[in-house]
Parts: sequence; structure tokens; C-alpha cells
Amino acid sequence: VAAAANAARDGDVVEIDAGVYSADVASWYQDNLTLRGVGGFAHMRADGANAQGKGIWVIAGSNTVVENIEFSNVTVPDQNGAGIRAEGWNLVVCNGYFHDSDEGILGGNGEVLIEYSEFDNNGYGDGYSHNMYILEGTEKFTLRHSYIHHARIGHNVKSRARENHILYN
Repeated sequence: VAAAANAARDGDVVEIDAGVYSADVASWYQDNLTLRGVGGFAHMRADGANAQGKGIWVIAGSNTVVENIEFSNVTVPDQNGAGIRAEGWNLVVCNGYFHDSDEGILGGNGEVLIEYSEFDNNGYGDGYSHNMYILEGTEKFTLRHSYIHHARIGHNVKSRARENHILYN
């Protein structure tokens, strides 16, 4: 996966075969990417690795779509290790599974849409980390048709977005 992140160009569709990818972390800088698991979940398991000290995937490009990807087992020294660290503009996550990490998703700019996804057992356990944490700078956050449960002490959903739509979860 890291090799695909290095080779990708703006507008690419990156398809990742179902399976477990242990310690294969990546930073995505390209715009208009679709990152898709095929044949089932592509399971990104940190297993002690992280990208930039931030998480499994750091998404710095804009207009990124993430589909059919599972993220788990990430922790970093500052206790904010996320499955996805969203630093670019406009992120869509569909059919994701985020579990057993410091944070499921952390970040956001522009618009963030999460749908048909599950967040379970994320949060470092100190009350400052959560299943998901959508930061200031996000204009619109929509969470729909998802199952969010069992955050470790922190919030199931924490958002500082300007506009929030939490629907049918």
C-alpha cells in the first residue's frame, strides 16, 4: 500500500485486494483519489507502525474517497494515532471499519461524509481521544447509516464542524 501511495497520481483509483496489511502505513498527497478495498475489506493493521507519527493513513490530498477499508491497532506516542488522519479537503468514507486504536478518524477540512461504517473501541482511554474526532475547519460533517459504539472513555462522535448532520445511525 505504501508503494501504491508513492506511485499514485491525481485522479487515480487505487484498488487494494482484501486481506491483512500489517505495518503497511501510507501518506496520500494526491487529489481526487479513490482508495478501495476489493473482494472484501482490505485490513490496514498498524502493528506498531505509523505514518508521520499520526496514524495508519495520513490523507493530505483533497477530494478523497475511501471504500471498504478496515483500520485497526494504531497507537502513537502522543496518543492520537488514527486509522485516518484527515488533513486534506473533502473526505468521503464508505463502508469502513475502525477499531482498537487511539482514534478512528481525526481531522477534517471542507466537507466530511462518513456512511455505512463502524467505529468500535477507539480512544486511548484518557477522555481526550475518541471513536472519531472531526476538527474545526470542517464546514460540513455528515455521519449516516453507521454503527458507532463502545468508545474507550472518550466520545463516540466528537465534532467541531460548523454544520453537523448525524442521521440514521
